[in-house]
Amino acid sequence: MLALSVLCAMPECGLFLYGFALGFPDIAIPIGASINLRLDDGLILLFLFRSLLCTLAPLTPGQRKILGAQALFLFACLLSAVAGIVRGNPPASYDTAKMIGCAAIALALPRLLQSERRLRFLIAGSMCAGIALVIQISRRLGAGSLDSYANFQELKNAATFTTWNANTIGQASMLLVFAAGLGGIIFCNSSQSTMLWTCLAVAFALVPMLVFVRTTSMSIVAGIILFLCLTRRRKWVVLFAAACVSVFLFLHSADRAVVDSATQVDLTTGEGLSHRFDHWAASMDAIRTQPLLGQGFGQEAANLSGYGNGGRSHNAYLSVWVELGFAGLALLLFMVYRFVSVGLSLYRNPRTQLCGALILGLVLSACLDSLGLPTLYWEKLPVIALSIAVAVAGICERNQLEPALAGVRPFGMESVPQRP
Repeated sequence: MLALSVLCAMPECGLFLYGFALGFPDIAIPIGASINLRLDDGLILLFLFRSLLCTLAPLTPGQRKILGAQALFLFACLLSAVAGIVRGNPPASYDTAKMIGCAAIALALPRLLQSERRLRFLIAGSMCAGIALVIQISRRLGAGSLDSYANFQELKNAATFTTWNANTIGQASMLLVFAAGLGGIIFCNSSQSTMLWTCLAVAFALVPMLVFVRTTSMSIVAGIILFLCLTRRRKWVVLFAAACVSVFLFLHSADRAVVDSATQVDLTTGEGLSHRFDHWAASMDAIRTQPLLGQGFGQEAANLSGYGNGGRSHNAYLSVWVELGFAGLALLLFMVYRFVSVGLSLYRNPRTQLCGALILGLVLSACLDSLGLPTLYWEKLPVIALSIAVAVAGICERNQLEPALAGVRPFGMESVPQRP
């Protein structure tokens, strides 16, 4: 009770602990066959409880737009789940738990992250979590060379945590790169600090490449390049591209066979894409039977169970279309549009241009990653990243980041223009 009282009275400590807990996914309490309760999940419940007791700042216009779109999408999922229960075909408990947990995150984090100070604590905890994840992945891979693995799938499985799949490492990297980018905006006050945050962002971006999480790697690279182009730092694009090429050459020299198994892809047949084409074809068959309203929330696995990989489409847009129909897909795209519109609004303002560019880079990464994974469909780590983006939009709109942004040189860039 004393610890809970401290966390309620000092939300900064709770936010640091929340970010730090994300770096230890295997510390979990199993609930049922497929659901795990972690420390960060318990903290989200505490944050929700605190929001009921404390007076919170009103939502800004940008936050209302995004949270309103998220609420519509959540309502569609709940309505579909209730309809399935009434028909005697309830959704899987795992899908329901994911939806409820992600909805709690989307509601709690933006309301709690109301100031730059709290954002600093969350970013600091996230960086500690990222370093912990890198250390754990390195220990899992051990001192063995690449030639000890028959192909890149074996290496991915070796690096995977007990309660995570290999693609979750990529989603964690996406969150960490975004957090490092925010750190570069609100912490940097010297060239040494700039170099530190730059190195952290690049290091976290390279982690999915080193463990051959291919879709997320390309998505993160695209998001970073978009951020650098929007902020007119084309020289940094060349340096970042050189770093990516160096990693590829290093892996290729370490074991050519493993790298070749990961890079040999035939886009006409789908060979080398982990049977993605087969899953997408099966998803289209399920969509044709119920194109408008879908099969029902949580019914994707039941309709695709004969195609392996847990009966998943491995595509967020197709997953939503299968379960919620075209109406649900339209709501998902509307939610993405809201993020883009708010990011563009921040980008047009010189005082918040970096934050707007960073949010746009995150949205691009999440949207591209969703082509091969269910990134935008109630996945915890992407929801955390997007919820932090909502909080940043609110802070920017309240002009609370102005003291930190004035005169800052994030990622080695020139100072942000001040208000005339």
